[in-house]
Order: sequence, then C-alpha cells, then structure tokens
Amino acid sequence: MTQEMLTAPETTEAIEGEVIDPAQLLKEHEQNIKRNFKKFEAVQLSVARSLNVIYYNDLWKLHKTAEGKRRYTNFNDYLTAEFGWDKTAARARQIMKGDIPAAIEAGDIPAEVGDKRRDRAAPEITATKAAKVTAKQLQNVIDAWNKRMENVESGDAYGALVEIHVSANEALIHILADLDSFVQTQDAEWADGTDADADDDDDTQDDD
Repeated sequence: MTQEMLTAPETTEAIEGEVIDPAQLLKEHEQNIKRNFKKFEAVQLSVARSLNVIYYNDLWKLHKTAEGKRRYTNFNDYLTAEFGWDKTAARARQIMKGDIPAAIEAGDIPAEVGDKRRDRAAPEITATKAAKVTAKQLQNVIDAWNKRMENVESGDAYGALVEIHVSANEALIHILADLDSFVQTQDAEWADGTDADADDDDDTQDDD
C-alpha cells in the first residue's frame, strides 16, 4: 500500500462536529499497537502460566469456607469469584492450552498433563463444537423458513404447508434446546475439572 493511498484527503466528521483525519487516526492506533503489543503478549503469557499452575496443581481447591469445606465446586466458579472472570470455560482453556508445553518444561505443572495430551487421539472436531455448529445451522434453517412463509401465496395447499411448518418448528426448537443443554453440560464438566469432552489440546483432571 503506497503512502498516497494512506493519506487520501477525505476526512470524517465526528458527532460533535470535530473533523477527524482517517490517516492520522490510523497512525495513532498503529503507534498504540506498536507500543503495547509486546506488553500485551507478555501479560497474556503470564496469566496463562498462573492459570495452568493453579489449575493443574489443584491450588484453587485450597480455598475453604469458615466450616472448612471447599469454597469452590468448580474452576470456573473460582475464576468468577476471585477475579471477576466473565468469560466462558472454553475461553479459559484457550488461554491456558498454548502455555502448557512451556509450563511442563519449566516444571510448573505435572509432566503427566503432557502425556495425556500425546496419548489421546485428536478428533477432527469435538462433540461440543459439533453441537454448537449444528445448533447454528438449525437456527438458520428456522429463520429462513419463517421468512419464506411470509411470501407463500394463499390457496388450498397453504394450510397444509402451514401445518408442516408449525410441526417442524416445534421439533427443531426442542432439538435446539437439547443441543444447548448438551453444550452447557460439557462446559460445566470442564469447569468442574472433569473435562469429559475436551478440545484437541485440552486435558482432563478430576476434582477428587
């Protein structure tokens, strides 16, 4: 891309009436990324290492109630209560998994974690992901059919088609509910440490 292309004379007016030069805006945000990208990477790696150390060494289970019982029943509850974590369990896995080899090499987490990863054949797609993709596809089918019905001409066959449409919608809605319940169960099992259906590079660990 040439400098001339970046410095096109067009400007954009802000809501308050302030004129913003797009090229200047681009330059400012590129400079911001250059200043902070390495720091961002370092912080993310540091957080990933701490998450792995706490999770794979069962340190999060050390939190107790006044009665001496475990304060948190699953890892996701621990993250939410201690750090205000508002992401899904899948997002925690995503942050953690890239650091696992380095954490093992550093001796920060048990080597068996890596053994589990190597021994398990990696599926092309996990059951949880398949459920999510299928649910999205079915929802698209429902939306498209509902819209199409708005343009169907009236006539003797219209009533019969409506009956099929209503029946199919009811069935698909039940299927979507089942798929959603399945996904929530799988995420909860990972958050609880059982990880029944882990992603390709994720690991299982019981809470016992």
